[in-house]
Amino acid sequence: MRVTRIAAVVLVLVGGLAAFIGNLPSSHSDSGPGVGPQPAGAAVSITSLPAPGGSTPVTVAGVTVDLPKGFTSTTTSPAIGVKQLVVHDPSRTQAVATVTVTQMLRADDAAVDRVSRSTEAKIAAQRGWSGLSLSSATWTGFPYATAIRGTLTHDDGSKSELLLVNVRDGSSTRVVGVSVDAAYGQLEASAGFAILRTMRFSGPSGSLGPLAGVASEGVIVTAVVMLFGVLVGVFVLLLRRYRRRGAP
Repeated sequence: MRVTRIAAVVLVLVGGLAAFIGNLPSSHSDSGPGVGPQPAGAAVSITSLPAPGGSTPVTVAGVTVDLPKGFTSTTTSPAIGVKQLVVHDPSRTQAVATVTVTQMLRADDAAVDRVSRSTEAKIAAQRGWSGLSLSSATWTGFPYATAIRGTLTHDDGSKSELLLVNVRDGSSTRVVGVSVDAAYGQLEASAGFAILRTMRFSGPSGSLGPLAGVASEGVIVTAVVMLFGVLVGVFVLLLRRYRRRGAP
């Protein structure tokens, strides 16, 4: 059950970051930068870490992290416009860190906030979680960030800690969520947290899928309205032709 429930957090992260793709605006339809996460916990400060000696850089969609010696990673495309890197420690059964990159047309501060609130709500709905908090975060090199922290009590009574940080890039084209799972009380000293601290934007995201970027709610609404207009126009044209053919 431990692996299944940790994996569920990864799926929640994907769902939160991909929430905009192919969907109309949700109830969290705030616009403009600087909306701020609500509710707020204690602010989180993260200090970037230089690549440790012997580590291996791994890149997904223009986002790079450094893996300690012996660690492995897998890259998948769990949704249209989304790339995910999962980091594995051979001594553990569950992933120690997950990096999820979602390309958007308008990845502004408000988009990061909406993704964070949606993700927090989905985590809270799962059994075993306590102490969840969503707060602002400061991280040198990233223009805007939020952090979600929480404790998961497993079926065997053991506990683990989660830290999930959502950031955007400077060009407002990507939202990146990086999550860390560690034994209770050991998050800051964990390998996953060290990996998180090495994260940086190392290049453009490239194309993440045929519909990548259909993440702007305004674009979705505009596309729907335009499509409706086209359908109405076609209907009117066909109706006129039908009436002309039926006229005496």
